[in-house]
Amino acid sequence: MYGWSGIPAAVKVEKENEWKTPATWEWKAPATRVAGEYVTLKVQGTDGRAVYRTMLRTEELQGLMDFYYDRSHGRVQRGTGRFLFDGRRLRGWQTPAELQMEDGDEVNFFEELIGGAAGSGWDPPSSILA
Repeated sequence: MYGWSGIPAAVKVEKENEWKTPATWEWKAPATRVAGEYVTLKVQGTDGRAVYRTMLRTEELQGLMDFYYDRSHGRVQRGTGRFLFDGRRLRGWQTPAELQMEDGDEVNFFEELIGGAAGSGWDPPSSILA
């Protein structure tokens, strides 16, 4: 057989189901979740919305954080908040296994509030400005 350039090219022709004979079929059971290998975590936002995600215990928590931002549908900007578990801030590189998280544990999300008194109607006393 010849290729596009006119140079002979080797082509392997297989008969249909040549490699599929009853003797060589391998049936594998569907992947099952081993108890304790996965953990389902709940992320609770300050607005009352909750997001649940099942993940591997060895998976980095950055996946959970990205999942929360994706599910917020624009209500929360990426990177504008803090995720806390048992009062400690979570980092993306941490895993549920190293934090000893259990199935059903709750992670809290708090939006960072940045700003000051501008536009609040509060006028500082003149002694502060002097």
